[in-house]
Amino acid sequence: MFFDFIRRNSSKIRKENGVYFASLIISIVAFYVILSLGEQDVMIYLKTVESDAVAKLLVMIPVLYALSLFFVFFLVYFANRYQLQRRSHEFGIYLMMGMKRSRLFAMIMSETLWNGLVALVIGIPISLFLTEIISLSTSKLIGMGIIGHEFRISLVGLGLTVFGFIMVQLLAVFILSLNMSKKEPVDLLNEQKEKMQRILSPVWGWVCLLLGAILLGAAYVLGLLYLRTLDVRMFSLILLLGISGTFMLFRGLGSFIGGWIRGKSSSSTGLFTFTGRQLQENVLHQYSSLAISSLLILFAMVCFAYGISTALRQGEASARSVDFTFEASEKEIASVLTSDKMKPYVKDYYPMKIDFLRTPYKDMPENTVAHTFSWAGLEESVSREKNSQEKENLLKDLSSNKSSYLISLKSYNAMLKSMDKPPIVLGENEVAMYSSAEFSFSHGILSNALKANPTINIDEKQYQLASTLYTSNIVADRSITLSYALIVPDDMYNALTVKSEGSSRWNMVLDSDFVRDKGLMQAMYQVDELLNTSGLKYESYLASMGRQLFYIVAGSYTTLYLGVMFLIIANTVLGLKFLMQQRSTRHRYSTLFMLGASVKSLCKSARMQIWWYFGLVIAVALISSIFGTMSMLGSFLIIPKSLNRNVTTTILLVGIAIASFIVFELCYIRMIQRKSDEEIKKLKEAL
Repeated sequence: MFFDFIRRNSSKIRKENGVYFASLIISIVAFYVILSLGEQDVMIYLKTVESDAVAKLLVMIPVLYALSLFFVFFLVYFANRYQLQRRSHEFGIYLMMGMKRSRLFAMIMSETLWNGLVALVIGIPISLFLTEIISLSTSKLIGMGIIGHEFRISLVGLGLTVFGFIMVQLLAVFILSLNMSKKEPVDLLNEQKEKMQRILSPVWGWVCLLLGAILLGAAYVLGLLYLRTLDVRMFSLILLLGISGTFMLFRGLGSFIGGWIRGKSSSSTGLFTFTGRQLQENVLHQYSSLAISSLLILFAMVCFAYGISTALRQGEASARSVDFTFEASEKEIASVLTSDKMKPYVKDYYPMKIDFLRTPYKDMPENTVAHTFSWAGLEESVSREKNSQEKENLLKDLSSNKSSYLISLKSYNAMLKSMDKPPIVLGENEVAMYSSAEFSFSHGILSNALKANPTINIDEKQYQLASTLYTSNIVADRSITLSYALIVPDDMYNALTVKSEGSSRWNMVLDSDFVRDKGLMQAMYQVDELLNTSGLKYESYLASMGRQLFYIVAGSYTTLYLGVMFLIIANTVLGLKFLMQQRSTRHRYSTLFMLGASVKSLCKSARMQIWWYFGLVIAVALISSIFGTMSMLGSFLIIPKSLNRNVTTTILLVGIAIASFIVFELCYIRMIQRKSDEEIKKLKEAL
């Protein structure tokens, strides 16, 4: 009988507090998605090519898990505090009828445990389905295809999700129910009285509002100007100004609302003044909760922006030019790549000649051949470009580089041929400019400067630079990343470089049909397995791709996960705080009923309060997020050229993110409004 009683109460709680219950389910899904990361196809694959980096990421997962438990604890605490306050009269009746305090305590804990189990029964299947969708999507995205996918359940992730979720719930409710069970029946039976709050004078309110705006403005400016320096002290100052400014702004916002209401009161009708005063009181009494919620939403928006930007960088990994680069002699390369087991997979292989132009240096040995070099003509052309941070960085790089790497024209054209691109044709005394894709931040300015065909000097002789900048990677992995180099004719290359008897680099490209049939990831992995037994020293695009995929997974998964958690906590706390404040002032609604107000008018008033209540918090967070996102992306993430080329995809994904955020907020607001309507209707029925 006691079990049936608990089950009925639990069902009633879920119906009455759907906002909280929905948040619990979302938390469960978020828990399992991040805890099962190590069991997803993309991570299992990355362990084979980036095992050390993946191991470090997986070590971070428990930290994210602990941080999430901390956030969820406060979500559960606030939600159950609201729920227990609503049922205080019910608990008082139980005690008056002879229920023991220990039994009341056991009842509350059992109801919590039962609701937690119901949330797990709903949340776990959703989690499994969502992780499968994510795993399938990433497998398809990286070229593994459906063939490379296997259905997996992370037993460790499942166990930690269940254990952590239940323990957090029980701990929060244990603290609350312990305090509740110690109260006397008369305290529980008495209607909750409205707490006395210290009211801020209008003058100090306006001072706080102005000071908060100034502090936020200072944080915005400092973030845009100095955050990219990555100075810890400057970052701490920006964070301090931003947080302080947000709290001060909401501390003084009540005075602004009060002044606005006084100006509109003479021409207002209906419950306008009541609605405004209720909102003003909510802001005045709960400014700290509003500020914290606004900061959490800000952090969520910044996390989403960073996560999406990181995920979009996948296009950078797709721009492959070489599949494998070997360091061996021609004879060794030919014996392996033309063998029966390798020949079906090889489209082409060719030498990639790269060498450094030796210039005079301190303590240079006698009889050492050295050459003079200068970027002067190119520097002059760059200096005529529009002033920008990228221009300053480019000029600094060119002035500090007193020499350059040289790339054989024949080698580079062989690479272009393997990519089905037209070859480079150089005129007399003409060379071409090369810059690795890693340095894409300077490519725009450099391309514009090359249109004027500037010159460079080698051994007092001028050479004209071709008008096109070449950026296709010259090797498979990032063992060689040349910021700036020259593509020169082979006779010039042979004359300026030192002949070496050592090993040379050879590039190899996989057969196109083989890649199309197997998918890029599996095709490269299969050939990599064959080359492992050859004894050749080589680098593969597989490692570069794996490293890029790791950055995508590590950056996007973790930041998007934190963004979801911040958003859930902020909205749930914000909504429950409003409902708690509405309940503490419910006698005002009863008085208005006695004065003739209708249920419809009071519900409309409460809905308007909720719109403004959420709107103020989201508006401040949105303004801060614009500056925060600009500062963060400019400091921690260089947007690759691929994003500029694929504008449609970028706009689409950003649009989806914004639409998802709006839908999420509208759903929360609607749920709070429905709950508010129910409370007002119950008050009318009780009269």
